[in-house]
Amino acid sequence: MGNLHTANHNHTVPAVLGLSLVLASQSAHAVTLVQDGRARSVIVLADEPTPAATTAASELQAYLQKISGATVPIGAESRTSLPAGASLILVGDSKRAAELGLTSADLGLESIRIRATDNTLAILGRDARPDGVALRGTEWAAYVFLEKYLGVRWLWPGELDEVVPRQSTIELPDIDYAYTPPLRQRNIRNYRNLDRIQRGLDKLGFSREDFLKKHADSGPWFARHRIGGSMRLSYGHAYGSWWDDYGTEHPEWFALQPDGTRDQSGVGNRARLCVSNEGLIAEAARRACEQLEADPQRDSVSISPNDGGRTTFCMCDGCKAWDVPEAEKVQIRQPDGTYLEYPSLSDRYVTFYARVADIVAKRCPGRFLGAYAYSVYRTPPVRAKLPPNLIIGFVGFDYLNDDSRDKAREWWAGWAKAAHKLFLRPNLLHSGKGFPVLFPHKLAEDLRYCASTGMIVTDFDSCVHHWATNGLNYYVLARLLWDPRANVDKIIADYCRAGFSRAAPPVKRYFAKLERLTSKLAATRTYQGRKVNHYVLAELYSDRVLEELGDLLDRAEQLVEGEDPRVAERIQFLRVGLEFARVNRDAILAKHAARAGELEDKDTLQAALDAREAFYQKLGLSWEINSPYLKFYGY
Repeated sequence: MGNLHTANHNHTVPAVLGLSLVLASQSAHAVTLVQDGRARSVIVLADEPTPAATTAASELQAYLQKISGATVPIGAESRTSLPAGASLILVGDSKRAAELGLTSADLGLESIRIRATDNTLAILGRDARPDGVALRGTEWAAYVFLEKYLGVRWLWPGELDEVVPRQSTIELPDIDYAYTPPLRQRNIRNYRNLDRIQRGLDKLGFSREDFLKKHADSGPWFARHRIGGSMRLSYGHAYGSWWDDYGTEHPEWFALQPDGTRDQSGVGNRARLCVSNEGLIAEAARRACEQLEADPQRDSVSISPNDGGRTTFCMCDGCKAWDVPEAEKVQIRQPDGTYLEYPSLSDRYVTFYARVADIVAKRCPGRFLGAYAYSVYRTPPVRAKLPPNLIIGFVGFDYLNDDSRDKAREWWAGWAKAAHKLFLRPNLLHSGKGFPVLFPHKLAEDLRYCASTGMIVTDFDSCVHHWATNGLNYYVLARLLWDPRANVDKIIADYCRAGFSRAAPPVKRYFAKLERLTSKLAATRTYQGRKVNHYVLAELYSDRVLEELGDLLDRAEQLVEGEDPRVAERIQFLRVGLEFARVNRDAILAKHAARAGELEDKDTLQAALDAREAFYQKLGLSWEINSPYLKFYGY
């Protein structure tokens, strides 16, 4: 639900025994960490380091070894004897760092500081909020140091992830670097909906254990790109158990249906509410206060409606009285599958949020509630006013249809004017369903725009792990969340250079062609999503287009033939995405033709479906394409 995750690391720091150091006279460089493959430094932690500092020290040690072959020892400051001439790597708060005037108490939340001078490298960050909530500032600082000064990159999860420059000597110039990430939360969900994944695994005949083992490797990628934050927020669907909890005693709390009942049985955790009911409002406020009082460190609790479901929104007189006739019209799905054109329900839900928030403000002053602007309550309110103790999450943006994107920007602007606190919670990373769709430039434009108009938090749903086809989107997004002002062209160029060496130019052209192709589709304003006309997306990947893209990867392979085999493997990794685009296209178009009555040979459909299934079986569980996810959605 958006809460900050902190790992449970071991705080114990061993004494340094048998230091293996090569000592020499200090060079003109500020700090020498390794010389000719032998350690000339010691990593020093406080006697009781934070979990973030412990992780940072371990990661620094590991990557210094990968770069140079030298193992730089780690020690607690009170139990470490330093040979004369050894460089110090001070990680996190410590007495030694404080003597140099470096302390996290002087830093903002999640701020980092890197300083190299006089044979000492200091790496530290803010590792706790004033109320004691753990942060990971020193860990973030270590990853920034590895990237910015040692050239390490993490492209995607798995064995081809790391780019580690090799050098036997590591020397640093004078450094004094400080940074505070502008976003209080930078979240990209690491897709782990195991109920859905399990259904896909069952269809493929793959095991849950193998899936979990493989995807355990994804966590470090998110950490190394500083996905996290300094807030503990809850804002998702809040009433999942309410029909079970209250349906018998208080059926009047639930949405009046077209058949005159308020029955929500059989919809699981997606019950609709009668939000104008005073008893429901009081109970929602009571439960919210109960949660806030039980956890003083929590920044918000959710009062957001449930998502989806077979029942429809309440149409009792009380709820309808909160609707605004002149509001933008929306389509509300009815239980029989038809749609009702009706004014947006945003004013209704903002009124509900405000009524609950008013009660909570009196009982829990200074605390916050979280809720979505989503579904048929996504347009900005016309009359209703947002309370100051509410954080609104806008669920929007789509890069496969320019009409949808234009609307999202318009609606975001309206919410930005109305809301006191606003965050971005898009579903856009689910778009494309495995096809190679790229939109890094539009993503950068909109993130920068949102950051300039009040966005303090992001929660992207979700990185679904189609790294061969959508990986550049994930990578660029992670970089921009850390710094929304970063230049997207430089990010892409660096990604290509680091990951593909001499093959960078054709790989960059490959990505650019896919981005142009995605923009071409969006400009037609015809694609309405997989449930309506997914064949429109599939038609984009003609044989000619796939051949041209394949030619660029052929050129990339030629440029690195006989050189670094890892680069050749990364190019092959991308090629798997093109193979999937072909078999997925054929299956979707054959299905569409069959439904339209345009497929004369029924064997053609089965052959296309069999070819896609064979692709999944041959690929297995992979980072290129998340096949269990796709199988759940019927691909």
